[in-house]
Amino acid sequence: MENPHIKIDIEGDLYFDGNKLTHDKIIEFFKKLDYEKLDDSTYQLKWHQNNITQRINIIPEDTLFIVKDVVKEGSEIKLILNDETLEKLDTSTLEFIGNIPYAMIKRGRIKARFNRHAAFRLGSAILG
Repeated sequence: MENPHIKIDIEGDLYFDGNKLTHDKIIEFFKKLDYEKLDDSTYQLKWHQNNITQRINIIPEDTLFIVKDVVKEGSEIKLILNDETLEKLDTSTLEFIGNIPYAMIKRGRIKARFNRHAAFRLGSAILG
C-alpha cells in the first residue's frame, strides 16, 4: 500500500488521493508550512498540531514550485508562485533546461520551473 502523499502536477496544482485540492483554506495552509527535501523527487511538509509534529510527503512531477507569472516593478523582476507568494527573481540563479527556464527561490533553497505563460512574461520583463 502506498503511503499517503500530495502530488504536484506540472502546472503546480495539488492533488491528494487523486483529487485536486482547490479550497482556498487548504492552499493557504500549505503556504505556511515548512518543508525539507528528502531526496531528488520527494519533499516533506511539516506542521505542529496539538504539540505533535505532523508530516506528509510531497511528490512533484518536476519541481515543488511553479512560477505562474512574472511582473516587473521598477528594475526588479518579481515571480508569482503556485503558492500565491511573490518573490524577487535572483537573475544569477536563472537557468534553462532545454527551453524551460528555472530559478532558485525560497531563500535559494529550491528550484522553481516557469510555466509557459511565465516564461513569455520573463522574456518581456528582461527585454523591456
